[in-house]
Amino acid sequence: MTNVAGPLLTLALVLGWRLRRQHPERPLQRRFLWLAPVLYLAVIAFALSRHPPGLRGWALLGAGLLIGAAAGWWRGRLFVLRLDEASGLVLLRRSRWAVTMLVSLVALRFIANLWIGPDTQGSTALSVTDFALGAVFGLIAVTRLEIALRARALLADAVRR
Repeated sequence: MTNVAGPLLTLALVLGWRLRRQHPERPLQRRFLWLAPVLYLAVIAFALSRHPPGLRGWALLGAGLLIGAAAGWWRGRLFVLRLDEASGLVLLRRSRWAVTMLVSLVALRFIANLWIGPDTQGSTALSVTDFALGAVFGLIAVTRLEIALRARALLADAVRR
């Protein structure tokens, strides 16, 4: 069995450091919310072109996408959005729960890799990778979509007043 104390201790230290820091509000750059999902989609397309998945891989990619989208929606709801009345800008503050969730997902993936372990054909590793590609894309894309929708609702509400 691989020694897991070091990596898990590192994750705990990162989580502690991130939670200790104050997360200031910053203006939301709505025009750049699409950038991370598109860049990650390009990475996925490149990875899938190098090692095209079979039927099982596509199913795992889809399942990962659905699970990642659900987690992304939840994570997007954890960000604090506020409209600055003076400037008219939407301000974003990362919540401690959003940081905790992200570090927990990394820890969960690490533990899952230890539990599954390597196999001789590499099919398990590629299947886990297909699932992870879908899950991370779903998480990033839906988190950004949720933030964009909430920001638009804040601005629309301000215009109605």
